[in-house]
Amino acid sequence: MKKVIFILFILAFITTTAYPCFDTYLFLRKGSMVYPFRSLVFELNGEYSINRLGSPQEDSFLSMGSVYYGLTRNLSLQFTIGSDEKARNEFKVDYYGIRGVYNLYSSLTNSYTLDLIFEHRGKLNEKANELEVSLPNIFHISNFTYVIHPTASYGLESKDFTLGAHAGVFRTINEVGVVGIGAEYASVHSSSYAGQRLTKSEYSMSIFLGAKMGDRFYLQNEIAKGLANSRDIGFAITAKVIL
Repeated sequence: MKKVIFILFILAFITTTAYPCFDTYLFLRKGSMVYPFRSLVFELNGEYSINRLGSPQEDSFLSMGSVYYGLTRNLSLQFTIGSDEKARNEFKVDYYGIRGVYNLYSSLTNSYTLDLIFEHRGKLNEKANELEVSLPNIFHISNFTYVIHPTASYGLESKDFTLGAHAGVFRTINEVGVVGIGAEYASVHSSSYAGQRLTKSEYSMSIFLGAKMGDRFYLQNEIAKGLANSRDIGFAITAKVIL
């Protein structure tokens, strides 16, 4: 089974260059979205979006690097910096994000967790600040993980206020792999970079693959398809190293 998962990821990596949404590392730990106390984690991700299959010149790309740290047993912090979404042949470090995740409640067996996430996103060379608050609900039942994640975001300059949500169902395979499906409405899936939704649509669906590749390395990939007011398709990939 490990060989099958590895082959699937190699194929996904060759055929797509992109950015992740859900978190394989946290799913396999079967806990909340708070990173473990005193853990230090580095992550690199990217996203490739095809706006129209017949117009490749309209494709866009972004790439982000993030650092996570478990500040206490109930609180972890994250800092992100990178190149915001733009034409595929352009790259410029112009984006940053700061996120805090606090565990509000965990059941005795960690079968249910509720977190509070607060995030600030901005541009380095212009005034484009956005605040987001969200409440991820995660259920771990046998080999399955269920996510229900409502979100609310507000643009300080644009004055835009958006309510959204995303959800997913995932199955753990032999404690090293995760496969699942996700759905969203006006909301990015729960991960590092939320400045743009993967498909820029009101509604979308996605297929998710994640795996533990050794003791400290995790890799995951997502393929998303918009269902309304959308790009044609988007690809996402991330690599995560645990120190």
